[in-house]
Amino acid sequence: MKPREFLAELVYPASSASTVIALTTFVVLITLAEWAGMLGLWLMVVTIPAFLRYLTMIAEARAEGRDAAPPGIEYFTLVGNAWALFPVIPVLLMAGLVGATGDAFGGAAATVLWLGFALVFPALIGVLVITHSPLQSLDPRAMIHFARGCGPSYWYAPAAAILFVAVPMLLKFLPPTAVDLAEVYLIIAFFAVTGAVARGTTLFSEIDLPDAHDADVEKNPRGLARQRAKVLDHAYGFVSRGNRDGGLEHIYRWLARDPDPDEAWPWCLEQMLRWADPYPGMLLAQQYLGRLLDTGDQVAAVKLILRCRLVDKTSRPLGAGLPRAIAAAEACNNPELAEILSRRR
Repeated sequence: MKPREFLAELVYPASSASTVIALTTFVVLITLAEWAGMLGLWLMVVTIPAFLRYLTMIAEARAEGRDAAPPGIEYFTLVGNAWALFPVIPVLLMAGLVGATGDAFGGAAATVLWLGFALVFPALIGVLVITHSPLQSLDPRAMIHFARGCGPSYWYAPAAAILFVAVPMLLKFLPPTAVDLAEVYLIIAFFAVTGAVARGTTLFSEIDLPDAHDADVEKNPRGLARQRAKVLDHAYGFVSRGNRDGGLEHIYRWLARDPDPDEAWPWCLEQMLRWADPYPGMLLAQQYLGRLLDTGDQVAAVKLILRCRLVDKTSRPLGAGLPRAIAAAEACNNPELAEILSRRR
């Protein structure tokens, strides 16, 4: 990112028609909430989640170099996309910690703490937007990976975060509505910059952010099961957003280091075949079939082929795996399957 691109993202909230509509809407809702007493509390509970969801969409859109669509009515529900609400937690915790630090050690110490938070918060947001995983967004490895992937451009994001904190403090002499407008504008600009610093990289389309890994998963079956489920959830998030190859690659990398791959492969496959779109599971099945045939487990290979045909009657092994699959069916006394696999499409 060049300086002029940074400036373009800072003015993006005012230069995009859809963002101006969203900005105006949220400022009006926040102003009404501040003046509406008890009713305002309910309005704020509805508005804040919608605003946070919109901010994540801003980051994704700017990473792809496009405008974010105005928030729809679905943004104003408390159900779904709970991960998008997570930024509130570290911000509130840090605000409390900064306040306590200021009381104990003075304003200079509190300022240093805020600056430190501003340096890492964009990486937390970037990982969260990519993975939709609050836990992974707290993983230092993933945050470092994001910052390194952005290169020198990353430092524009902390600069935008500092502006978001500093500018409203300098505008306290203005009416509350004007301060609210500045705060909403600057936080939208911050998320726009956070997305834009990753533009041109592969960060928003890859699954190469390291997962948190339980050191004791080999000794802890429950921990291993949770880790496998986390890997599939992570992969599903990317498959559902159109990055099927990245999702599968993420699963393959996990399977390569799973302490019990003979159990992990069929478990992952069965879970994936239950997805709304089983096609990624069918692709995984092709790889799993090759693994079984390589190890000479013909019985398991035939069972896998039959399982896949329950999902899609036209499915059959591809490439060099087909002759070996036919031989496995014949060896397992299943001439009907061997005949079906031998037919030309």
